[in-house]
Amino acid sequence: MTSIEVALLDIDGTLLDSTYHHTLAWSRAFAAVGEPIPLFRLHRLIGMGGDKLVSALLDEETEARLGQEIKDRWQREYDELIDETRSLPGARALLDRLQGLGLDVVLASSSIPAHAEHALRALGAAGRTDAWTTAEDASESKPHPELLEKALERVGDATAVMIGDAVWDVEAASRLGIPTIGLRSGGISAQELLAAGAVAIYDDPLDLLGQLEDALAIVEARSSDGSAGGDAAPR
Repeated sequence: MTSIEVALLDIDGTLLDSTYHHTLAWSRAFAAVGEPIPLFRLHRLIGMGGDKLVSALLDEETEARLGQEIKDRWQREYDELIDETRSLPGARALLDRLQGLGLDVVLASSSIPAHAEHALRALGAAGRTDAWTTAEDASESKPHPELLEKALERVGDATAVMIGDAVWDVEAASRLGIPTIGLRSGGISAQELLAAGAVAIYDDPLDLLGQLEDALAIVEARSSDGSAGGDAAPR
């Protein structure tokens, strides 16, 4: 049994193997407008809202001049790759298990609706989750916490845990006082996730599934002592 009532989960990189597809799509989009960006720099920012990514990599002037074109090109490039994305090992079973423990399961995604629809189908989300969000549900994207606030509103104010793969997930949740279980399946290291404030780290949904009760116990212990995390030993 657990006192946690809601599991908020990111999708890209957490449940869907899509982080590197997004990285490649953004790379092609930037290159097409004459602003090539090394892939490693792009990868560090996947999970941050696309509305913030251009200015984070370049500057506000370039965002004003080229931002919409870059974002439009990214969408077209990702559309060409989206059928290659797959649910990560254990993703569906993790959603089932969270519900089986009595938690409301909410997918807190900032994906545009068309991309979210693909992910929801890949995860069989209709029968495995209680609610979900898309980019249209919040005016601010991660690491701003608005999207998580909107996600929680779908199931009522309750004690929650975040499960995500990016430092932006951890930061958004931390701003609401919500502890985060980090996954390495998006390509971010355990050390970076812990430094951002994650309370425990697992490889992917399958790894977390096998130790879910222990992970939730860690979350509850950290919540009860008021710790924001950041020093749990990486697995």
